[in-house]
Amino acid sequence: MKKRLLSLLLAVITVLSVFSVGSTAFAASNKAVFDHYSKKGKYKTSTFTFTLPDNDFTYKVWYPKDIKKMSKRPVILYCNGTGSNYEKENRTSEILTIAASYGYICLCNTDTNTGTGASMDAGMTRLIKYNKTKGSRLYNKVNTSKVGLAGHSQGATCTVNLSDPAQYANSKCYKAIYAASLPTNALADSPLQECPYDSTKVKIPTCLVAGTGFTDSKFICPMDTSLKPNFANIDSDVYMARKKDVEHAGSFEQMFPYMLAWFDYQFFADEFAAKAFTGKKPELKVNSEWQDFKVKIKKKTATVKSVKAKKKAFKVSYKQQNTASGYKVEYSTNKNFKNKKTLTVKGAKTVSATVKKLKSGRTYYVRVRSYIRVGKKNYYSKYSAVTEVKVK
Repeated sequence: MKKRLLSLLLAVITVLSVFSVGSTAFAASNKAVFDHYSKKGKYKTSTFTFTLPDNDFTYKVWYPKDIKKMSKRPVILYCNGTGSNYEKENRTSEILTIAASYGYICLCNTDTNTGTGASMDAGMTRLIKYNKTKGSRLYNKVNTSKVGLAGHSQGATCTVNLSDPAQYANSKCYKAIYAASLPTNALADSPLQECPYDSTKVKIPTCLVAGTGFTDSKFICPMDTSLKPNFANIDSDVYMARKKDVEHAGSFEQMFPYMLAWFDYQFFADEFAAKAFTGKKPELKVNSEWQDFKVKIKKKTATVKSVKAKKKAFKVSYKQQNTASGYKVEYSTNKNFKNKKTLTVKGAKTVSATVKKLKSGRTYYVRVRSYIRVGKKNYYSKYSAVTEVKVK
């Protein structure tokens, strides 16, 4: 009898242990987005190099091997840190290969002092030329409206300078920044780098990341003299976070997966990538390897494209905002929106909604605004212009 009871008890413990392990294995990861983008994507990749008559640098391009079968591809310009380039750092090439495997055209060069932005902008000019040249492997494949700027240290300085329309005509192509360990203004302006920057000129969405290791937090990219003031200065949406115990030299290498998530979120409204930055539990906030997550959202204005009357209903269509978590459609029979009603539409890509169960023959006033959910807070855009519709 005792043996039977002991056997039964051991069996129960075994079952509970298996269940416990299984539960842990299937528990939601707090860094699923980071882990996903740490690995190669679905596309095989190729590379080629070119030189320019105006400088002595070699430029290298990473791109999807089957690009001829694909639509126009987004671009990542990667700007080197001081004394570094893809020839000296094999990891840079590995990271840009991963980026290309997600469908990006990536450009880097051998310039070890990219801070002013000049050499990288010249490379972008050549990409634009390839895009227009029949016979080029990139002919009609470069999406010049979706170009991301990424850089580490002095390369982060480069991204800020590239985005300034007063400095570079190609700035109109640059639509988002991922800046790792952006140096203080004092360091960037010093004889060590000689590439001053002004973050008040930045008017495109930016993700600022850095490490909490001594070299980053005390010297290159301190919270109080780099991250906080630049976060405040940038005239656009800004996300900021620091990876724990990471020193300056390894900050980009250990943070690049969020770069890919950032650009997929900004350019394609990718819902999985967006989870790193938005939602009830943004991954950058709940990932135990990160800290100091902070967000600033600049109010945009929503745009209604059309409102069409239907039988006891209307359909409203509006312009997509890639970074939106969703939209709020407000309507009322009063043009001042007294006693208004609201329809919530979730997801950035759903750009129309039908409001039903209305009174036939009545005139309704309609407006829309988008929202971004970060943690417990919704950040709302400005309202669209009001449109009126008389339902059938």
